[in-house]
Amino acid sequence: MNQIQSQSHRRGFTLVELLVAIGIIMVLIGILLPALGKVSTKAKITDTTARMNEFAKACDFFYTQFGYYPGIVPESYLANTPNAPISGTENALLHLMGGAIRNDDPNYAAAAGTVLTFTGPTGSAPATILIKVNPIDIGKGPRIEGKQYPPFFTPKDAQLKIAVGQVGQTLPLPDLLDAWGQPIGYIRSSRPTGLMTGAVADNPQFFIEPLLPYFNSTGLGDLAIDQTANCVFYAAGSTLNKQEYLAQLIRHPAMGSFALLSDAKAGTPRGKYFLFSAGPDGIFFAKTLDGPTPTVATLSFTGPDARKPDVDKTYNDIIVPGGG
Repeated sequence: MNQIQSQSHRRGFTLVELLVAIGIIMVLIGILLPALGKVSTKAKITDTTARMNEFAKACDFFYTQFGYYPGIVPESYLANTPNAPISGTENALLHLMGGAIRNDDPNYAAAAGTVLTFTGPTGSAPATILIKVNPIDIGKGPRIEGKQYPPFFTPKDAQLKIAVGQVGQTLPLPDLLDAWGQPIGYIRSSRPTGLMTGAVADNPQFFIEPLLPYFNSTGLGDLAIDQTANCVFYAAGSTLNKQEYLAQLIRHPAMGSFALLSDAKAGTPRGKYFLFSAGPDGIFFAKTLDGPTPTVATLSFTGPDARKPDVDKTYNDIIVPGGG
């Protein structure tokens, strides 16, 4: 009888005790969530860097075979074609994985596919280059100089996907994606010497145009980011300024500081090709909350911030140079 009475007098938790317990749990969640977010971001940065390095290895192996880095269409033709239908990355993937054939290939006439046309600079021979693209052949290996090769690059399915929002794309083609679902940009050197960047007429080493299908997007990739509202390369500033700033981002830091941004174009690049991920924010070289001027809406291309020797490290973008 006494045992039954003692059990009946046991009390539950009071409202105050429950509220205290809930409060403690909420505090712990508040402490742990940012830490977990940082771990997740770091893991994605590591994953993205690994993807970019695998792509770089494929580019390097391609170079050992043919003496140049991948891109089925010459950079000057890609840059000279307004709203080119492929990006620099897709240009390289078609050369590494197959899926396209150029009109100088003996099998071109008999090949099936959608014809894409690229116009060369004034005085170029030939005046245009045509490629036939057949998406179902991507991954079967490229045809190079009239010979069929096995693929040089075989990424996982999750790493290769059509990136929505790309400007100029008339035929949906897969892109190499980072861990956030945004396309990775690629530019390669079109010549060994000369100005680092510039207009087509300057015949520079690197062109900005292969990156513009991504930089000019109003809703790019899985994150659907409006690059035109945030990308520094869509900020106020002349085309010349943007070419000079690209040179600054890829310039070898050993060149040191300089008086004018235009001096960057006469420097030495850190590599023969470059890969760019927009990083955790999904924005290529963001104008705000990123880069050299986090509190200013528009980067001054003529100001000292744009001339910092290590300006590339002020962004959360991931840049992988390759090719020595």
